[in-house]
Amino acid sequence: MRKLKQLSLAVVLMLVLSMVTMAGIIDTPPAPTPPPPEHQSATGTIDTPPNTEPSDPVVDAALALLRVLSVF
Repeated sequence: MRKLKQLSLAVVLMLVLSMVTMAGIIDTPPAPTPPPPEHQSATGTIDTPPNTEPSDPVVDAALALLRVLSVF
C-alpha cells in the first residue's frame, strides 16, 4: 500500500511540474516590419558650448573617488 501511495504521489508531482513547464510556452506571430523612414537624418556631431560654471572641488573629489572605486 505504501508503494502505491509513493507511486501516485510521484505521478501527481510529475503531472503538476509538466503542466507548469507547458504553461510558459506561448506562440505569438512575429513582429511586423517597421515602415521605412520618410526622410534620412543628417549624421554628424553637435557642438555644445563649453561649461563656464566654476567647478566645486568637493564634487570633483567625490567624482574622482567614484571613478576609482568603480574599477573594483
